[in-house]
Amino acid sequence: MFTTAIRRMSFLPRLVDEGRTHIQLRELPRSALLTDLRRLCIRNQLLGVTDVAIDYHRFLPTGRAYLTLAHTDNLHKNLQALDKASVGSLPIRAVSAPPPRFSHGRLYKTETQRKVFAGNGPHGGILSRMKHVVVWGLPGKISGEAVENYLRDFRLDNMDGKSAAVKVELPTNTFSLYSRYLVRPTSTAEAHRLVRQLHMSYYEPEQWGKRYQLRARVVY
Repeated sequence: MFTTAIRRMSFLPRLVDEGRTHIQLRELPRSALLTDLRRLCIRNQLLGVTDVAIDYHRFLPTGRAYLTLAHTDNLHKNLQALDKASVGSLPIRAVSAPPPRFSHGRLYKTETQRKVFAGNGPHGGILSRMKHVVVWGLPGKISGEAVENYLRDFRLDNMDGKSAAVKVELPTNTFSLYSRYLVRPTSTAEAHRLVRQLHMSYYEPEQWGKRYQLRARVVY
């Protein structure tokens, strides 16, 4: 009877995982890039991976990522291959997962009807990979137009009447002296150039000194 119980318990993970085609990677370094995760897939000889997506909260990495598989038959083989896997010499965890929420860049509206991005979920909920940059540390009340003007030395995509700088939504009932914006350069190369020049610089130091130190990251 005891042997039968153990045998039944061994089937439980497969019953829970049945039909799943996603693997969630956990305990990733916050600095991990898509290239690191793709190397992980190649190094561990994963099968049928069709998409690799970093998970974000307000466009900042959560330390998690999702692998999408072509077929559920690949799930358990890949989970076994990822046992004791590491990224950047740090051990990670891999578990089966239901399909993650993906908002496809949905725009939300605040009470003042300003359009803002939430920036949550795989790829931060945006479709155009590596062509967006999140910039934070800006003055709390700065407008999108002022952000675009501040970044006028960079090539931003504001074609078709679309704003090239969109405010990132604050969680409900929270307040901050700083603001966060999603900026859309015209190319991946321009996105990386913007990050190199903007990250750890100061916003208008002639006026504000070192009050507003900026951070910038490409959204993958």
